[in-house]
Amino acid sequence: MSTNRREFLKILGATSAGAAFGPGIFSQGPQHKAIIIGAGFSGLAAAFKLKNADWSVTVLEARDRIGGRVFSHKFKNTDLICELGGEWVGESHERLKALCRDFSIPLQKHQFDDYLLQDGRVSPPGQWGFSPPAKQGFDRLIKSYAKLTQQQKLNLDKYDWWNLLERGGFSQEDLRLRDLMDSTDFGESIREVSAFSALAEYAESSPHNEMDYKMTGGNSRLAEEFTARIGNENIKLNTPALEIKQFRGTVTVKTSDQTYKADAVICTAPVASLLKIKFDPPLPISTVEAARKLNYARICKNSVLYDERFWKAENFSMVSDTTAHHYFHSTQNQAGKQGILTSYAIGEKADVLASQSDTRRMRIITSDIADFDADAAKLARGMVSYVWKRDEFTEGAYALYRPGQWFGIRPVLRRPHGKVLFAGEHLADWQGFMEGAVETGEAAAKSLIS
Repeated sequence: MSTNRREFLKILGATSAGAAFGPGIFSQGPQHKAIIIGAGFSGLAAAFKLKNADWSVTVLEARDRIGGRVFSHKFKNTDLICELGGEWVGESHERLKALCRDFSIPLQKHQFDDYLLQDGRVSPPGQWGFSPPAKQGFDRLIKSYAKLTQQQKLNLDKYDWWNLLERGGFSQEDLRLRDLMDSTDFGESIREVSAFSALAEYAESSPHNEMDYKMTGGNSRLAEEFTARIGNENIKLNTPALEIKQFRGTVTVKTSDQTYKADAVICTAPVASLLKIKFDPPLPISTVEAARKLNYARICKNSVLYDERFWKAENFSMVSDTTAHHYFHSTQNQAGKQGILTSYAIGEKADVLASQSDTRRMRIITSDIADFDADAAKLARGMVSYVWKRDEFTEGAYALYRPGQWFGIRPVLRRPHGKVLFAGEHLADWQGFMEGAVETGEAAAKSLIS
């Protein structure tokens, strides 16, 4: 990440997360207590950091498992693993890489070279792309990013990414291709994405857009390592927070059958779950309205087990204009003849797939790749799907900041509410990455102990 943007976000953090707590406010006296709402990567990272600072922590998780939007799946009767949630560790994700080193979780390269399937024609990597004016326009945009003034950033946030690219020299054909590609990053059409948010991501990401590594054995290993250090006894599953009350310096969290008291709360719940919690005193109207305006991407992940890896290349990936939308090889460097291709469908395409039965969904996904290999459907042996828009806790995969929202509602959502701090992927520098979830959780914890 460039100094430009990181410094700006530090300023935001200093005026929000740190505003409620003076330096060292909890650094003296008896052991302090914190309640963490959510056992996803943000909540687990916050709990781990506080526990290392000798805080007593209790993590309340509404799901029946740890990990939140990160969970690995192993196909029955195989050793093959795919991810139904968070996928990649990026080259610039220094915090995740450090945690993996500390916890002895090996990282394996997991980069791709993209094919393109468009109008039934398959183009191999390097044999498709954008027009010269579009390439030149994109390069100009990327180079301009580091020099943007604050006012220019605010102005860019008013536009969508499609509109900005169009102004930068992209033809309609270029825009349609860019939409196919970039929508896999944002989970919706680029007509829905803040231009500033998109430009910042592409200007600061690695050459493979932070799709560089995966954790050997599955990304859920990090959640398990966090839990081992926090202590299973300190994590309460199937325990949604129903009410948060603050009175005379104490924060009380009520669940269906128990009440917990602490010095502070770190709430990492996505906004769909946040809005179900009763606050006393109530959340400011501005916070409630901001939470209601923030939407999460419609993504349907469908991982198909095939008898053989007919795609041949370990780094196989293919963007397509079909309903399945994007295919990538999920079992790179995993042993065996069988392999998993994951279809990553977004937006309306995800809604279409979500409404099908498992049998019909698998038929669509394996048929959509027939132009690449006519025998794909015959080789398919099973599928596991996850429709994130139908997840009751998140109602989507990850946060989507629309035009005007990056500088509009995001700073509002970051503000603490008395002794309740907020963290989570939706408040990170970029949305949709495990790194962001971890960083926001640790930042919230640090503001309590520094």
